Amino acid sequence: MARASPLALLAALAAGCDARQPPATPNIILVSYDGLRADRTGAYGNPAQPTPTLDRMAAEGLRFESAFSQSNESLFSHASLFTGRHVPELAQPVYESFTLPESAVMVGEVLGLYGYTTAAFVAGAHIRGAYGFDQGFSVYDDRHDFGSMFDKAREALEWVDNRSREPFFMVLQSYDCHRPYLRSDAWYHVQDRDYQGVSDDLLHTRYSVDRTYQGIYYPNFPIRLLQHVAGDRLQDPRGSERITAWAREHVDGVELSEQDLDHVRAHYDAAAFALDIQLGRFFEALDQRGILEDTLVILTADHGEDLQEHGYYGHRHSLHDTTTRVPLVIWGRGLAPSLQGTVRQDLAEAIDIVPTILAAAGADPPAGLPGRDLLDSSADDDGYVLQIGVLPQIALRSATHRLVFHGVPAASPVLLAALANAPFTTEWFELYDLQADPGEQRNAVAEQTAAGERMRAAMLTRLRSMQRSAEAGAPPDDPALRELLRSRGYW
Repeated sequence: MARASPLALLAALAAGCDARQPPATPNIILVSYDGLRADRTGAYGNPAQPTPTLDRMAAEGLRFESAFSQSNESLFSHASLFTGRHVPELAQPVYESFTLPESAVMVGEVLGLYGYTTAAFVAGAHIRGAYGFDQGFSVYDDRHDFGSMFDKAREALEWVDNRSREPFFMVLQSYDCHRPYLRSDAWYHVQDRDYQGVSDDLLHTRYSVDRTYQGIYYPNFPIRLLQHVAGDRLQDPRGSERITAWAREHVDGVELSEQDLDHVRAHYDAAAFALDIQLGRFFEALDQRGILEDTLVILTADHGEDLQEHGYYGHRHSLHDTTTRVPLVIWGRGLAPSLQGTVRQDLAEAIDIVPTILAAAGADPPAGLPGRDLLDSSADDDGYVLQIGVLPQIALRSATHRLVFHGVPAASPVLLAALANAPFTTEWFELYDLQADPGEQRNAVAEQTAAGERMRAAMLTRLRSMQRSAEAGAPPDDPALRELLRSRGYW
């Protein structure tokens, strides 16, 4: 069923691309499949193939095999997607208070200086204008809180039909893949439709999946919400820690079978399918208007989603590939013929997208952007991706390993000292050998100390080179780490 998409036009468009020169100032569309992890798409190996639009563009355009978000949550991740900077460069990275300050230079602001009309059609929630994301956009439509692509694509098309003739930059985003992974209309049982069991009940309320830990559903686990300074009530990111403790003390859980868990994944795939089909309709409509031939499209996601691989549903609890490895495809006439239908193996990250957009538009980037133009083959990366979690977690991903340092908030003024001096033990670090353990299930700190220390040094280099926000954080509250740093003269 996922193959039955009206996208044959994309193949015809791509076939004619080599005959003409790319437009000097192309329209540029950035699509954020909110919460879509790479390996749940057809282009990255999902046999269910729930993403025909993305898959077709990946086959015809440039696909990055190893692309990563800068964080594991929409607020932080989109801040990097819109600015090309790490969250600590923009403001104090505290989940309950983070907003984009006026000093942040947004990609739309730069493109506006080069004659672009700029618009964003986003589905509210954590990237509403109230968080500062509307800076630099002539239109910032954030209706339909946690809304779907069905609404956002329609509103974007209405804007296209009424815009001026200048080239445009558009952001298009929706929350179709967000938990509880439920689309109750035509997409409810696209796959696994013969299933009968507890999972369908599990998906009917907003927070039910968050009450599941290690394959056991705890219906009485209390959800806690936090008040953000922007006015929203946000789910406590420490819910994963709380349900872990709850599971040790309560026996009221309902054990889910592997079939039950697979059915939740089938709903997640169905949500991705619903989103992707609406995107296909949107791009077909653009083609009918003669717009696609002058348009460069970038498709990615702000983060992934853990589907019980590490004991939870969601994404805020960890920095693993399940929560941070995302699809990244660049497609359109602005793409050199030599790059069409190709796959890149080098690491790409969210902070690379703004430099890529600006280069495609012929715009000069703001000084000091840490990312690179992904379409410039001479712009080498350093082989690492730095990621900031909403919990006290910082990760560094290489082609072969992932190192996670936890226990000290990213906003702490002694973060660098703590990272440099903490004992290299499982109390402070997780190390995963991705070649031997691609699922990141075994902490290899004890077995691969040398590799881990190299990763620690690289993480320190990345953090030390970052121009961090001047706002003060708080010292770590862990007594052992405080005593360690105090003994070494840090206060």
